[in-house]
Amino acid sequence: MTAQLLAVILSVSVIAISTGIALAWWLRMRGTRVVVCPETAEPAAVEVDAAHAAVTALVEKPDIRLKDCSRWPERAGCEQPCVAQIADAPTETRASDMLKRWYFGKHCAICRRDIAPMHLAGPQPGLLNVASHQTVAWPEIPGQDLPGALKPTCRCAQTARSLKRSVASFLIW
Repeated sequence: MTAQLLAVILSVSVIAISTGIALAWWLRMRGTRVVVCPETAEPAAVEVDAAHAAVTALVEKPDIRLKDCSRWPERAGCEQPCVAQIADAPTETRASDMLKRWYFGKHCAICRRDIAPMHLAGPQPGLLNVASHQTVAWPEIPGQDLPGALKPTCRCAQTARSLKRSVASFLIW
């Protein structure tokens, strides 16, 4: 084996490992998270700068910082003390994981069936506003409002209600 071939293999290995580390941190840090704002003691929806965390993970311990917050722009410039909550519990603060845990074992408010486990692809369960009797898909709810979510609906009921609204708006058109 020549020195050049060994250098190429070593370089490719380093690049592959670095890419794997960066990708793992990017996947871990992406998505909306719900934290408690230390300044206001209210829920806040935040987005981590996942690309920055991934790049800094290559050099040292990942630097977690916010890219967006539901409390901005009025509280922009804060020192981001809520980042510690994300560092301590990365999966527990992710909105989609919070909802998966919340929906587990629940029954649909419309059809009373058990709500099936959530998956990344396909229809998602929704929430029913008891006052207006309207359903809303959970991704449409601002992250900071998720802790006070309404009544759960299954994906079939959510799809049926959405279809009913679509047909009604088409007929009105």
